[in-house]
Amino acid sequence: MLRSRIFRAALGLCHSRQTIALQRSALPVYRALAQDQKHGFKTNVLQVRKGYVVEMNNTLSIVLKRETSVMGRGTSTVKLELQDLLSGTKHTERFRSDDMVEVTELNDRKCQFLYRNDGQIHLMDPDTFEMYEVSESVMEEKQIPMLQQDMIVHLSLYQSGPDEPEQPISIKLPTQATFVVKEAYPSAAQTNKGTVYKNADLDNGIRVQVPDFVNIGDRVVVDTETGKYVRRA
Repeated sequence: MLRSRIFRAALGLCHSRQTIALQRSALPVYRALAQDQKHGFKTNVLQVRKGYVVEMNNTLSIVLKRETSVMGRGTSTVKLELQDLLSGTKHTERFRSDDMVEVTELNDRKCQFLYRNDGQIHLMDPDTFEMYEVSESVMEEKQIPMLQQDMIVHLSLYQSGPDEPEQPISIKLPTQATFVVKEAYPSAAQTNKGTVYKNADLDNGIRVQVPDFVNIGDRVVVDTETGKYVRRA
């Protein structure tokens, strides 16, 4: 918090702003969300996307993954992989393509990533200078190293009522990010197309497979969701 105060003082803010903190364990906040008054809208299940929060059986769940399968005679089914915001447990639900689901409204806000500390992600709204301290548990573990200083991310906030404070639910990264190759290793694999790949360590601490022509010091673009190499920057 000392770093937050120093940062805000450097900005010359003359009035204090509330820091919204999601506890190190996200479950206490999730329990509050699941027990609060809910509001939202109904939509066709085909419109549901990853990151949506849906209400089923009087509980709130966040959508981790959606799959659509085409059946005979042009019909299709939708499978949602969900995580219960109350218990943290994962479960799968299947729907017909014409089923409707209740989607809980979230407020999406663009924020600037500042730094990570003690399991917390520190963000700032660049328009209002509002500070957010969000638990790393709201993100997939493999995506956390993709965070870069000053990166603009989308923070989803839930508000149970007009007089209730907003609570952070999830952080969405840009689809791609650029990193520097710090170490490269001898070629390890070759695809059917003849491209030779090798392992490389990036400056964010992750290891990816890159084409053989990529060298130490090169900047490479990585898919932030899969962690895979996309192209040389």
